This record gives sequence, structure tokens and C-alpha cells, in this order.
Amino acid sequence: MTKFRTAFVAISLAVILGIGAVHAQPLRIGVIGIVPDAGIFIALEKGYFREAGLDVKLEPFISSVKMLPALSAGELEIATGGVAASLFNGIARGLPMIAVADKGSNIVGFGTNAVLLSKSASDRGEVRSVRDLRGKAIAVLGGPGALSEYQWARVLEREGLTLKDVETKYMSFPDMITALGTGAIVAGMSSEPNVTLAVKKGIALKWISWAEVQPNHQAGVIFYNVDFARKRAEAARGFMVAYVRGIRAYYDALREGGEKKGELVRIIIKYTNLKDPEVYRDIEWPNLNPDGAVIVKSVADQQDFFVKMGRVEKPVPIEKVVDNSFADYAVKVLGPYRR
Repeated sequence: MTKFRTAFVAISLAVILGIGAVHAQPLRIGVIGIVPDAGIFIALEKGYFREAGLDVKLEPFISSVKMLPALSAGELEIATGGVAASLFNGIARGLPMIAVADKGSNIVGFGTNAVLLSKSASDRGEVRSVRDLRGKAIAVLGGPGALSEYQWARVLEREGLTLKDVETKYMSFPDMITALGTGAIVAGMSSEPNVTLAVKKGIALKWISWAEVQPNHQAGVIFYNVDFARKRAEAARGFMVAYVRGIRAYYDALREGGEKKGELVRIIIKYTNLKDPEVYRDIEWPNLNPDGAVIVKSVADQQDFFVKMGRVEKPVPIEKVVDNSFADYAVKVLGPYRR
């Protein structure tokens, strides 16, 4: 995009959004600092938030466990996180949060989650198919009601198994890699770049791609504090337009490669803990919807699963969980993206 075109877009957005550039509105965004946060990082680095009249401050968190309470308390306007039982339970209790955009979904060829198989277990011929996991220890990221619990259940059911047929161990990503190496577990559901790192270390094999098990699955989302979305609607819309622009720049970089992809990698390295540029040559990049919308059907399916598991006691109407109106607005301003 030429400098003239960039300036034109910035002025046009300011007029459309009704936001004055002189008085930039402060916006606190909670992030964990992982690759699927790319749309936010790119929008910040390229000045898209500034062009929308927003003064963005990133607030780092180790996980969404503490981030969502901060969002609900009004200490953040925007948060990032995964679809889990805690999301549905929180909304059922009246916590003021709602999912408004995609921040990590899975389609074949773009999806960060995969099942890692212990290399030693594979070399011994101990595990050749999912059926061989019966009675064996597998790793579930986080705790009961976590996203990977849902993912494992879907993997197992393809071979007629359930979570009751395996020994589930709840752990963090780093502990999962260690456990695969020591033989404490035979398999674990992980995400990039941990998948690539485990393979490069010779600890595990990338066994099953989650995108092939369940394409069009919504894993991560952008959350708005409901009061922020209602009382500061211009800023909420402005964030979404800038964020969708960031996602589109992400896809342009992956498609065109060269210097654009090099710039993408440099931005990701700046904002995440993974600093080795070589790893980014081999990772499977996450899918980020360039039109921003959440896959509502997938979120509803996950709530149904957690209800059956007993992780969610009181299901909530899906319209109280997902609001795609902000993403729809961004597409109205920017036009649909053509891959």
C-alpha cells in the first residue's frame, strides 16, 4: 500500500468511526504473547490502532485464568483467550464479557494444535493408532474444562474411545514436553510453536493435526468487556477495524512471503517469548479469520460438550456468548477479504 493510500485509509477511518485523532482513547488489552495474537501485534506495529484514534496499551498475562477476571472487573477493555468451560460458567454467573472476534481457529493447512506422540513410544511400537491409547497416560493442557479436554474427546471418539478409557494428566506446555521425554505420558495435545520445538528436539512426533480432526473449530477469541462495548461503541468498533486490518496484513505476509513474511516474523519475535527465527520456518501458522467473525456453531458445540461432561451446569444462550456485530461492521468498512 502506498503512503498516499495509507494516509487516505487513516483519514477515511477517522471520519467513518467518528474518532478524533487528537484525543486518542486509551485501550487496555490483555495478551498472553503467543502467535495467534498476531493480529493485535501487527495492528500495533503498523499504526492501525493509532489511525483509529486509539491509544493501546498491552497488558501481559501468563494465562487467561487471571485475565478474564480482570476484564470482568473493568481493569481491561479487551482480553484474549480460549473457548473453555470457564467462559460459559462466567457468563452464566453474569460476568460482563462476550466473544467478539476470532483469535485462532482451525482449517486444514492453518491450525496450531496437534497431538504429539512420544518418539520413544512410537519407536517401541507401543502406540500405532488412537486405539492403542486405551489405559495409557495422555496430557491435557490446563485443568478440567480446558479446551484440550474437548479436543482430546473428539480425537478419541473417532476410534470409539472416551476420556474414561485413558489416564488424563493435566499440565502446562513445558511440563508436557518434559513428560513426553521421560515417558510419563505417551501423547499430549499441544500447540505451535511447542509442537515444532518438541519435534526438533527429537522428543515427539507430530501425530495428528487437530484441523484434520475437526476443521472450522473455534479455539481462541477476542473478548470485550460488555460495559466497554456499550458505553464506548466507537472505540470498540475502531479496535475491530484495526484488528481486522492486522489479520489481513498477516495473511498477505504468509501468502506473498519475502520481506513481508520477514517483517511478520520480526513482529512475532518482538512480542512473544520465542526468539529463534528458524522455528518460524517450520511451524504451522494459525488460522485467523480475515473477516474477523467467530464460528458460532463451533462455540455452541463446545458448550454442549462441557454440559454433558458436567463442567458447565447452566448453559447460556449462544447470543450471550458471541456477538459478531463488531466484526460485521469492520467488513462493512473494509470490504470482504479475498484470499
